[in-house]
Amino acid sequence: MNIVICDDERKVIEDVGSICRECLSPDVKLYGFQSAESLLKNLDKIEGDIDLFILDIEMPGRDGLWLRKELERYRYGSSIIYLTSHDELVQEAFGRYVIGFVDKVSFLNDKNKLVDKLKLFEQEVSNREVLCIKGDQENLFICKDKIITITAEHVYSYLEYVIDEKPDGKFETERKLVRKSLREWENVLGTDFLRISKSIIVNMAYIKRISKNIELKIGKSLNIPRSNLNRCKEFYWNYCQKKMKWG
Repeated sequence: MNIVICDDERKVIEDVGSICRECLSPDVKLYGFQSAESLLKNLDKIEGDIDLFILDIEMPGRDGLWLRKELERYRYGSSIIYLTSHDELVQEAFGRYVIGFVDKVSFLNDKNKLVDKLKLFEQEVSNREVLCIKGDQENLFICKDKIITITAEHVYSYLEYVIDEKPDGKFETERKLVRKSLREWENVLGTDFLRISKSIIVNMAYIKRISKNIELKIGKSLNIPRSNLNRCKEFYWNYCQKKMKWG
């Protein structure tokens, strides 16, 4: 596992790294940089995929907000945890891969502030689990976090999933018919997926908003049965709280 830490204070990098090793694994590979420019300049020297970025929002020169946009531009789909001491920057810092914020001052006195976010990161990693979907002709291997919706079709189901994310944030998707019921899907998907009706399961990571229906980030809209609307809103609200709750 590769984790990149960027903060202009060397002690913060060392403290964060120590907590990462203690919480995740002593064998985790850590890379520390004291500026956004230095991080970008040395990314190609890191062997293997980067699993997590831990970024200070406020740094001299280019800050963590600029850095996130650059990482997205270069197609890094890694999770991000922000360190900050100014909560007014949270809204601007929010992004698809941002899984949480940690108060930079308080976590030095209480490491559990960061530990909670690292546990959330572990949940994110579990959603990247590759599922093997057995087919009549061939098997489909797909990351769980690429699944958008699953729609029942008798004993089969239509699986819609992301095959590419464009630089402008738009998604290219595919649909595939597989022999798997929604009940079987529910047994393997986990709590980030919501069954909004008898026939549809949705990955809440791709929900844009919920009103009387569900608007997805791929530009589609899904109807919610009136009897299930409040339940869906509650589940989605809890999901958002879990993802973005401050430590």
